[in-house]
Amino acid sequence: MEKMDSIRRAVDEYAHIKKCEYVLTLSGGKDKRVETVKIDFADEDLFHILGLHHLSDIDIPRKKGELFNHIITGRINDEYLSKSEYYDNESLEYNIRKRIEAVISLEEYFDSDDFRVSVYRLQHENKTYIIADYLITCKRHGTDEEFYIFLRKRKEADYYGIISCFPKNHVTYWGGKRYLMLKEKYKDGDRQELFRHPNYSVPDDKKT
Repeated sequence: MEKMDSIRRAVDEYAHIKKCEYVLTLSGGKDKRVETVKIDFADEDLFHILGLHHLSDIDIPRKKGELFNHIITGRINDEYLSKSEYYDNESLEYNIRKRIEAVISLEEYFDSDDFRVSVYRLQHENKTYIIADYLITCKRHGTDEEFYIFLRKRKEADYYGIISCFPKNHVTYWGGKRYLMLKEKYKDGDRQELFRHPNYSVPDDKKT
């Protein structure tokens, strides 16, 4: 059986996580207000999630319908992406090949027990232009590799979406500390409580 390309696997797995929503309940500390971060996944996010905007020396469509079609039909595959000098370049801040491979496990990262959240701060010293509201730092079960997920509030909805995500390389990102009090996952109408802080009392309307 022929091995499926990483870019195609990432698209297929993204179709699964699109069925999910995550709700994070955060605290800034004693006597601080509780923050609720609702996360969903949209087709138009995928271009930046995969980091395809960094492959500026090859032709990749930005429109979601055209992008999905090119990947599903094989017009855009790993071999085509490798023609870009930016695809598998360890000297760059973002290794796009590794980034695409990590997106295959995006749901595992969100479900992880090793999961920290901070209020993101724009870091000019890192020469980054990522404008985000929250930063998630997490690890998949059984691995030591940290993964960054940057969230930004959607303009016309009470949800946050991924603006960027990638494995940690030689650059460290940080933000204002938040304590994770509750992490919930909603999928196909079912609620799953992935984490609850021992000191957090779940409201009655969240109990199952």
